[in-house]
Amino acid sequence: MVTMLEVINRIPTVCHDILNHREETMTDLIQSLPSKINQIILVGSGTSNTSAITARRFIEKASGLQTICILPDQLLNNCFAYNPDALYVFTSHSGTSTLTCEAAKKITALGYLTAAVTDGKENAIAGMVKVYINQRNGVEEYLMRTIGYCSSVLTLMMMGLEIGKARCALNSSQINEYLAQAEKAISHHPALVKAAMDWFDFNKEKLMAADTFTIYGIDSLWGVALEEALKILEVSKRKIAIGYEFDDGMHGPTMGYTSSNCVIVLHDGGREDLRAHQLVRFAKNELGYGYLIGENPVDENDLAIHLTGGEFIFLELSPVVQVLAYRLAIDYGIDLTDMSYHSETKYFNTHNEA
Repeated sequence: MVTMLEVINRIPTVCHDILNHREETMTDLIQSLPSKINQIILVGSGTSNTSAITARRFIEKASGLQTICILPDQLLNNCFAYNPDALYVFTSHSGTSTLTCEAAKKITALGYLTAAVTDGKENAIAGMVKVYINQRNGVEEYLMRTIGYCSSVLTLMMMGLEIGKARCALNSSQINEYLAQAEKAISHHPALVKAAMDWFDFNKEKLMAADTFTIYGIDSLWGVALEEALKILEVSKRKIAIGYEFDDGMHGPTMGYTSSNCVIVLHDGGREDLRAHQLVRFAKNELGYGYLIGENPVDENDLAIHLTGGEFIFLELSPVVQVLAYRLAIDYGIDLTDMSYHSETKYFNTHNEA
């Protein structure tokens, strides 16, 4: 069986395919868009939710439409006023996520515009909505999604771009600039996987010794932080991790850190440059575990990355922590092909039968 690292290395090929087929993929959606649409609502669980949080900023910016993210259980059971003029987008890689499917059926039955981002028209959720959006992910050998995260985010972002084009919210030069940014981010990916492997080797002793990881990110990088915390837990099977929006994670959590906690800041070099450095220095000096990944590193233990992807920097920063999760597992001797660590399906199931 292929290794998870080999799967991560296939991400650029999948992303190029998504870019090259974006207009074809979104044709049915664009033809179905009513002129009165005034909101986009992104629905999903797990990696489908972190994908939505990552893509939300760009979708709103490109489409000119307010865009929000919500978990399917919240949409089903904790919401009571549904916007009839919204586009509801349900993301499920397998197309069988139980509550996402239930939410899709409910909103479609109300007569509102629904779409599903999933990897195959034969997937169950595709028949529960008005518009099918092909995620173009292909086979992914591990349930801990790495390609699936990136393909979901990029597909959602291309949806935002095509909606923006259809609504004349973007001109041709803006569209070309965004596509150029995406290409740069995709092209940067292979070098960043290698850099992440080297960075792990350089810091291996401390990274392996940490019991917990706290990952910070602003804007779209909040979604990356959430996803990569999930990956560390899913893949390493021995490390606890949590992701925070940068400012929110400085309101309380820092009071509970101990010398067993590793703090990682995903940094774009922008408006939080000062506080990013302050937080990382705090973690380095007081805890012994602090790393900045991205622009403007603090010291030689950080992973300096000159980000070139603009709005698509998730493709430059996500592989670093995907590699971190992978190395935390295999360097400890975890067999990632063995899915019998926990027999959870004897107790509960979050997906319907395919």
